[in-house]
Amino acid sequence: MSSRRNKILGSVAGSGAVAVRGAAEALFSTAGKGLLDEGAREGLRRAMVENTTAVVDAFAPGLSLGAQATTAAKIIVDQGGKQAGALVVHEAARQAGQAALADGASAAAAKALAREAMRTAGREVLKGAGKAAGIGFVIDGAFGAYEGVTAYQRGQMTRKEALTHAAQEASTGAVATGAGVLLAAGLVAVTGGAAAPLVFAVGAGGAIGAKQILRRLIGRASSKVLVPTVPDGAQPG
Repeated sequence: MSSRRNKILGSVAGSGAVAVRGAAEALFSTAGKGLLDEGAREGLRRAMVENTTAVVDAFAPGLSLGAQATTAAKIIVDQGGKQAGALVVHEAARQAGQAALADGASAAAAKALAREAMRTAGREVLKGAGKAAGIGFVIDGAFGAYEGVTAYQRGQMTRKEALTHAAQEASTGAVATGAGVLLAAGLVAVTGGAAAPLVFAVGAGGAIGAKQILRRLIGRASSKVLVPTVPDGAQPG
């Protein structure tokens, strides 16, 4: 997969991750902060950022937070901004519940408010991942279709193989992009707030890495794009 294609895929996933960062932080506030101690959170955050950054450097050198300028990324970020108001309201409700508990009000009511905030934040994360996955489906589907048509015209693929290749690229692009967003959101939900560039790097690296793994697991028919068809008994020259 070309560096340019990796950059586009990573940009979409990274931007999607930044867009749901607020929702992920709300999840940390309501539930995640009790899962790990500070030392474990810092170690996990460092390991995740280092590994995903290494993936980005290897497969999409030059990709940075500035890549959010792509049209697809702008869509995700704009949608994430529209969700921010709802998250603020629910976070305020959570804090109000805590205050009420401190004043001797019903513990059940406070817990209910916290649960509602957590459910709302979780839904926002899933929506963000779904939107990124949809864009990844379209982008990788377009690349796959182009590769398939080109290979078919060269006689390197049958029509069925070309269609299969396009479908596989679209589906793996969707899964990988959504997975990158969920990976970054999950990291924030477990370890707490992180700067936007770090969240972007985890989302981008997670998506690119997932795409590489999926391509190997599926054993794509599109591998014929890179391997010329050789008649039986002949040697490639």
